[in-house]
Amino acid sequence: MSVINLLDSSVFNRIAAGEVVDRPASVVKELVENSIDSGASVIKVEIEDGGKYIKVTDNGCGMDKEDLRSAFLPHATSKIKTLSDLDSITTLGFRGEALPSIASVARVTMTSKREADELAGRVTLENGKIIEETVVGAPTGTCAEVRDLFKNIPARLKFLKSDRSEEGEIGSLMQRFILANYNTAISLTISGKEVFRSEGKGLKEAIYSVYGAEFLKETDFIHCTMPDIELYGYINKPAFSKHNRSYQTLIVNGRYVINQDISFWIYNCFSNLLMKRQYPAYVLFINLPADMIDINVHPNKMEVKFVDIARIRKMLTKAISDSISETATEPKLIELSSDVPQTPVFEQNFESNNILSDNPKADIDSKVNNAYNGKDFVKNLTENKTDIYEKEAFYVDIPPTKINFYSQSDMPTMNEKPIVKQAEKIGVTQTAFLDDLKKDAKGNYFDFSLYRYCGKIFNTYLIFEKGSEAIMIDQHAAHEKLLYTKFSTAVENGTNSVQDLLFPYIFDVDYAESELIDEHEREITDLGFGLNKLSGNSYSLSYIPLILSGMDFRQFVSSLIDLLKQNKLSKLGIMKNEVMQSACKAAIKGDTDITESDINLLISDICEGRIELFCPHGRPIAIRIDKTEIEKWFKRIV
Repeated sequence: MSVINLLDSSVFNRIAAGEVVDRPASVVKELVENSIDSGASVIKVEIEDGGKYIKVTDNGCGMDKEDLRSAFLPHATSKIKTLSDLDSITTLGFRGEALPSIASVARVTMTSKREADELAGRVTLENGKIIEETVVGAPTGTCAEVRDLFKNIPARLKFLKSDRSEEGEIGSLMQRFILANYNTAISLTISGKEVFRSEGKGLKEAIYSVYGAEFLKETDFIHCTMPDIELYGYINKPAFSKHNRSYQTLIVNGRYVINQDISFWIYNCFSNLLMKRQYPAYVLFINLPADMIDINVHPNKMEVKFVDIARIRKMLTKAISDSISETATEPKLIELSSDVPQTPVFEQNFESNNILSDNPKADIDSKVNNAYNGKDFVKNLTENKTDIYEKEAFYVDIPPTKINFYSQSDMPTMNEKPIVKQAEKIGVTQTAFLDDLKKDAKGNYFDFSLYRYCGKIFNTYLIFEKGSEAIMIDQHAAHEKLLYTKFSTAVENGTNSVQDLLFPYIFDVDYAESELIDEHEREITDLGFGLNKLSGNSYSLSYIPLILSGMDFRQFVSSLIDLLKQNKLSKLGIMKNEVMQSACKAAIKGDTDITESDINLLISDICEGRIELFCPHGRPIAIRIDKTEIEKWFKRIV
């Protein structure tokens, strides 16, 4: 008797649905991707009941009645035809599994019309079977309605989260679509309320509609190219970070993707500038030939593999490092007079699209809230403790000014120095500000020697002034950074001393870990570790770098193995925490009275060291306060 069964379509479609359609957001993703692939310039998404009802409408190319029926057949797709097509995929959807999978777990009605047709075709499916076909009047494009999602699969239905959580996941997904397709008008309506809306007016407008004005203010535009690769987008300034990774968006060839290597490289560029549990924020685009990436890695098409990942890394890290060098040596500007920017981040004149009037405060609820993110939606999410969005990312109290968003072609280039624009914003003339920014082989640095020392407060903060601004320096953070730089240089150059252990530290690893250690034994020894292999998978440490005296050996071995597995072993990487602790312990403490000669020496060392103005833990070393801001505190300026 045969034990191998040929599965019925109703069974294998549900199995496929388990991979492709696991929650309402998955359905939205597949439908919106089809709309984008159709060439739509306007896409509207409406959901109700936590996404159990979904409607996606577009003005794309549409389908004829025959293709409309075929679209729901297993593995039917217009995106690929032969095996070789898999090596050069340029569309978002291509597997041919999504529509039949959705139809197997919901009631689906799809209406579609081509421009050349007089009437639109309409097909309705339930449990994967066509139950009705007809023709109707409809505009060019496609409208897909999904009802009673997972109603016929109680086991899947009970694992859905609350309606608010599912709505939040859909909202997060739509944010990514808006950013990835910034020349397409995309909106999201939840239970009759429009919560997201972009007008397809370029990248700045898209970022504004998703993250608000502060994100644009606190990020810098980067752009670089190689013969076949282009990288551009916005990356945060060192003084701006987020407490989770939800503000990290990577778009590859128009597709939002997740790549752990790229995420790590970007974080590593900021590693000495961020506080613990703080992460970079960015919206970055990588465009490259389709045959240089593999997007057929996972059914949800969220992961990609790069053919030449080394070149991507070199290009990415250089562009971000160059951007950081422009602003990491600039004292953090403090503005306390308002919670929202008092001057526009970009030129403002948006009369061609009447989203915002001359005075948006007058109709903020009906226009700004609905067009940009929606106060009620944010309130619901935050009350539900959903951390997909941060309340601070939504700007509803916008200054009464007109808005003009640049298109992609109007974006600033790398030649437009963000620090110059920042200087102009705070009222310091370009010439005066650049006088304080010197440049040498190490890049820009801020010259504190040009400022007059005025005194200190709390025996911790040193106060300097020049012209119309004051600078405050944290003496502990500044000295800590100087020592960290000195210690790090010694480690990198191999000039750090070693210390013999009274008793060798012996540890055991498994076979795979032993292979890694043996492969990198020379590198580990060059770092200043007396590593010796005993029998089997046992090793001993007979000496260590002096700067690591007192370290936790068990934790060290665990960190070493992790770095070897990730192929991220480096001289400083393995000892970074210990170097930070040594610098922190040796630095001048806060609430310590130091003489003016010591202060002069500290400032001289800061200028000589050309250091970034963030301590190893990511805290700012110096902040800058404009005279105008202080006069606002005392109501001299209203």
